[in-house]
Amino acid sequence: MKDMNRSRSLSSSSALAGLALLALSACGQQSPVTVEALQMPTSATAGSFEYHASKIIGANSLTPVRVDGSNVDAGLRQYLDAFGIVAMGNSGSCSGTHLGNGYVLTAGHCFADMGQILKNQACGTTKVYWGYRGSPATGSPKPVVTATSTCTKILYAELTEARDFAIFQVSNPPKAKVGIAVEAARTAANTKLTIFGYPQGRPLEWSQYCALKRNTVITYQTPSAARMAYQCDTEPGNSGSSVLAIGANGAKVVGVHDAATPDPIQYNIGTYMFDMRQTLFKQTGVNLDQVTGANAPSPIR
Repeated sequence: MKDMNRSRSLSSSSALAGLALLALSACGQQSPVTVEALQMPTSATAGSFEYHASKIIGANSLTPVRVDGSNVDAGLRQYLDAFGIVAMGNSGSCSGTHLGNGYVLTAGHCFADMGQILKNQACGTTKVYWGYRGSPATGSPKPVVTATSTCTKILYAELTEARDFAIFQVSNPPKAKVGIAVEAARTAANTKLTIFGYPQGRPLEWSQYCALKRNTVITYQTPSAARMAYQCDTEPGNSGSSVLAIGANGAKVVGVHDAATPDPIQYNIGTYMFDMRQTLFKQTGVNLDQVTGANAPSPIR
């Protein structure tokens, strides 16, 4: 399956070098600062969770996001600072999304081992660098980071055959957020989707668009209604990227990317937001709709 890799690609010495204010109005959010790069270990020293292989499906559609976001569709630029690279000390990196009020979504396997459920765990060694984008390879313009947060608590993390997601809280959250889907049912097939994240620990990349599929083999060992399938491209490091549905009123988080189907089936897979909301409420009593400021039509039960 495609990247149930935690793609552990950030070292514990992930220093932000050469900080300088950048006169930039990208996305209308916090003032970005330029960075030389987030220091990455070599592939020989980077750890990973090799549960399943990663895939690019067909031609590679992953697109590095420019510092000013100008190569991303205009309706999506407001969200760029809501995506962060999640650096877990010397353990590596995942992708994360700010849902509002300091609540962050990522993959469960970024914190948990197979079969494990975590609740209210400390996580002070985990940092999130928000809005990290721009290509360090070119050096012009230098990449930017718009905010830095520290994890204060893993509210809930699950890595089971049924689900793979985590919700954690951070200090100093970004101003930007992406709202969650609050429908009382799983997202419908053929919904237009897109994904942003940090493949291989690189600055922010965009998957372009794909469609939500149904009736696909998208499980590990046993069937799970909580799983969704799509063909947006991802690589290791995209684990924890939010799966966004595109609608007339903007984007909403409808899932979290965490794996891919085994060959020859060509799909990436994630966990539905519907099931994450229900599970979080049942396991912790936390209503994600309320704490993130989502406008839910009815309470979770």
